[in-house]
Amino acid sequence: MSVQLIVYPQSYGGQFDTLSSSPSEAVVNGISFSNLNSSATFTSTAANPYSDSVTNAPASIVNTWYRFRKGSIAYPTSLLGDLVLVGDSSEISGIYQKLSNVTLGGQYTITIDIPTAVVGGFVGVRVYSGTNLQTSTSYSSNVTSISKTFFAAADLTVMVSYYNATATDLTISNISGQPVIGAIPSGDPSSIDNGQVICDLYEDEDIPLTLSVDDFKNVAEKVQSYSKAFNLPATKRNNRIFDNIFEITRNDDGIIFSPYKKTKCVLKQDGFILFEGYLRLLDVTDKNGEISYNVNLYSEVVALADFLKDRDFRNLDFSELEHDYNKTEILNSWEGMLGLEHQLLPGSFAGVAGTYVTGVVRYPFVDWNRQWLIANGSTGSLATLGDPELTSLEQAFRPFISVKYLVDRIFENTPFTYSSTFFDSTDFSKLYMDFNWGADNAPVVFNSTGTADRDAPSQIITTSFATIIQNSLSMPTEVGYSSGVMTATNDNQLYVIDYNYLFSWVAPATSKLSLEWVHTSGGVSTSTEVVSNQSYTSGGFNYSGNFSIILNAGDTLECKVKESIGSQIFYIPQSYTDLIIATSTNNTTNSSLLQTLRGETGQWDFLKGLLTMFNLVTLPDEDNPNNINIEPYVDVFTNNTAEPLNWTDKIDVSEMKLEPLTDLNRRSIFKFVEDDDDFTFNNYKNQVGGHLYGSKKYDATNEFNILEGTDEIIAEPFAATVIKSLDSQFPDFVTPAIYSYNASDDTTEGFDNSPRIMYHNGIKTLSSSTYFLPSQNGVAGGTQTQFLQFSHLSSVPTTLGARDFNFGECQLLAGDSVPDNLFNLYWLPYYSELYNPNTRIMTIKVNLTPADINTFKFNDTVFIKNRVFRVNKIDYKPNDLATVEFILIP
Repeated sequence: MSVQLIVYPQSYGGQFDTLSSSPSEAVVNGISFSNLNSSATFTSTAANPYSDSVTNAPASIVNTWYRFRKGSIAYPTSLLGDLVLVGDSSEISGIYQKLSNVTLGGQYTITIDIPTAVVGGFVGVRVYSGTNLQTSTSYSSNVTSISKTFFAAADLTVMVSYYNATATDLTISNISGQPVIGAIPSGDPSSIDNGQVICDLYEDEDIPLTLSVDDFKNVAEKVQSYSKAFNLPATKRNNRIFDNIFEITRNDDGIIFSPYKKTKCVLKQDGFILFEGYLRLLDVTDKNGEISYNVNLYSEVVALADFLKDRDFRNLDFSELEHDYNKTEILNSWEGMLGLEHQLLPGSFAGVAGTYVTGVVRYPFVDWNRQWLIANGSTGSLATLGDPELTSLEQAFRPFISVKYLVDRIFENTPFTYSSTFFDSTDFSKLYMDFNWGADNAPVVFNSTGTADRDAPSQIITTSFATIIQNSLSMPTEVGYSSGVMTATNDNQLYVIDYNYLFSWVAPATSKLSLEWVHTSGGVSTSTEVVSNQSYTSGGFNYSGNFSIILNAGDTLECKVKESIGSQIFYIPQSYTDLIIATSTNNTTNSSLLQTLRGETGQWDFLKGLLTMFNLVTLPDEDNPNNINIEPYVDVFTNNTAEPLNWTDKIDVSEMKLEPLTDLNRRSIFKFVEDDDDFTFNNYKNQVGGHLYGSKKYDATNEFNILEGTDEIIAEPFAATVIKSLDSQFPDFVTPAIYSYNASDDTTEGFDNSPRIMYHNGIKTLSSSTYFLPSQNGVAGGTQTQFLQFSHLSSVPTTLGARDFNFGECQLLAGDSVPDNLFNLYWLPYYSELYNPNTRIMTIKVNLTPADINTFKFNDTVFIKNRVFRVNKIDYKPNDLATVEFILIP
């Protein structure tokens, strides 16, 4: 029998070439960036350094990197095989390359891999046809992967640039350009090679596998398939695959095998695929001159958890969701028509490409701090007396994002895809997670423009730099302008400066001017837009230009001037001098969503919480190892109607072990995490004798009274949300209540709450009251009779067939409890099997062929001697009997 271990090289396509990793690769030298430090450079002084670079320093040698910069910033460099782009508050750097390995009219995707996401920066990807800009997109550098798709034109040049207001460098590990499959015109000679190679094995090597998809005996674990560690010999073939990693003096050939990267692999026997997943290099052993590679294999879902475990929501990019925070957009969100700042691109999960609206962000009414008023006329508003009155939008309206959208965005930045009827269901599409920005942080949204000018004809300039002082003609307060100095009032505040100063002077004409814009942050000053020793010419000297810069609260920006002789009077003609300043903050996206409280949520923690809530099982796709099927346990196993496999003739009856389940707990508690500062939750708990809102206690004492212990199943990181009437006099104004209470001074406030999952109940009309919204962010307020309702129920008040997205039944503060909760729908069928007196474990040897392993699915049932079993685990070793653990299901 033939056993084959097939490995795919870590670079796409698997081509062992220092410059290109695939015959269809369009970008050359995008892996190790060899010789980049000695490549051609260009310094641009133009307002548009990108077009200036490709026009005045064209990439005349194809398939070769060229470097450019604007200002005095360092040129891009190669360090340890990575590209390093230097960040600066106002300067730009980048690289560009003319491509030859493209098909005219073909569609290609440029992919940029960033090992460590960087906050505050922007990566620009531009594609030129000759000197004409074909397409341009700016991406946040706070991601680990960037992809841009374009159509290949003649004389094609690709440029990657970088700018960062926090002066933080960016490292890029790989730049690749690959054709979009199916999008290359017919007749193109290139093909995508998967680059697979067959490893040499030790003679008679039989690789043992443990195959499992769900540990039936342990509710808290989802065990995936893997192999025990085994050795591979250091043959010439294997040494090339692992790049002689044992040789510490080896030279970098451009593609070094990394034990820290995923390595796709396939295990076959007699041509049948036994296992598709990934190979991990554990160590290399040199024993008396015999070198061997110690490796093991692991499955896709394990790889997904490993891939996501160090990523949080801050690593995502929600820039497509940028929108104004005001009453108009809050009400638009109720209808699923939230207005966006940017047009949605093809492939977006937020809505229809080409439109400017989305339904994945909504603003339900939530009692976030209980600081709203009962209107009594004291505020001077037109609020209805005796009804609720908000003094700020933040008291009730903070963003929620679709859970389905979050799942899609998480998978988008991984090598994996998923299939899920459950995730595509109507109920799941109505689940949203709050993106509360925290206790004290609220988004400030403005977009203001102002001008400043002199009202005096001249200024005495000395040999030391001094601020050019102008009076504010129409400067909004957000600019923070005073005596020529701008002081940012918020973090991530964008300033767009357009300046024009005309200086003229009399004697002596030999005096020379020096000017600069100075940004000061944390006591450190950085100069930009610098000019030095400018002599008088006819008409004087004109200092003009434009730039943009992002400041944090307290940062300052000012224009300074000095002259070479000192105490000279320079005329700054008023009619020719102008300073125009536009300023704004990021709207409700990255700054208010991802750089605050919810940005700390781990991506894998989020997915794991969903798996726990709905008892989801992850199954490998038999046709695509990178695709993960995600469905509830009850649909995969309990409701499986497929015909059982008959293995009666395959079992070894000489040795059989049959045992009851002995590692069960008498009690199981299903719950969410507890927010210590959640007043409503804790008040409910205290009033009902300690019962946790939304929890479920499963007690098996009656049938299993010899068992001991308690098992806790916690849907981390999510917390349960109490819903109740806003106040007793408003019985139909039912909203979530998420606020803290300070007994010492009888005050309430918001707090840093754990994430909440809630159901979109729709727009509700109040029957006996109204509420008042204030004017805010340039939009007038007014009286409202409707609100968007979110809750943990599918309908409020509850109706026949309503679903509860809490675990267990409990007395609700806003209606009756319903039986269709998370436990009854998704966990009870599992527990009915697990805690059934007739359930047994049978361990037996089975003669399984490679074909059996190849076609077996873990939701298959097996027929043995007139009884139906479920397979819990298979320990398979080629050329030997497999040890199979069966569950005898009642």
